Amino acid sequence: MDLMDIALNIKKLRHSRGMTLDTLAGMAGVTKGYLSQLEHFRTHPSLPVLYKLADAFKVHPSVLLASRQERMAYVVTRQGEGVRIEREFPESGFIYKALARPKHSKIMEPFLLEMPPHSTRKDVTTNGDEYVYILEGHIRFYLGDELVELKAGDSLYFEGRIPHHPENPANQKAILLVIYALKEESNEQHQAVGRRPQR
Repeated sequence: MDLMDIALNIKKLRHSRGMTLDTLAGMAGVTKGYLSQLEHFRTHPSLPVLYKLADAFKVHPSVLLASRQERMAYVVTRQGEGVRIEREFPESGFIYKALARPKHSKIMEPFLLEMPPHSTRKDVTTNGDEYVYILEGHIRFYLGDELVELKAGDSLYFEGRIPHHPENPANQKAILLVIYALKEESNEQHQAVGRRPQR
């Protein structure tokens, strides 16, 4: 099960049906926040959630699992390459490039993140661990109430459940290697309170 394929399939189906995050979340009996995390590959969906989403879309669950990528045992990404991926908060100007997109069944997801000068975004959480290595520039990284200053050559490893966001205070862009190692969760952790899945 490739997390990025699932996320992009859910987002594409939701947009093609003109559904909002609120609408789909209500139909699937999950929270809007959880659904947003799914669409931005910040958490793994449980099988019951996949079935509820498929039911909401009126498609077979295999449609959500479908991949258009050839299965590969290894992936080489040359300098300047990588698949540009849309993430949450596009107004931040952050550019994410997936460095191992064609590889299936990954236990981690590496990205190159380019942050324009004087850019930031809102806090997010991720269901797993994250590793950040600064390749170029200087950033401030906010972890809950803590502030960590990082410059080229520095790295940070943290639990993604801590609300976090980076900020580039400089006049030059910053380039980061970001690696996500997501964890699986039980379905109960994301049930919408007081909602029942629609059939």
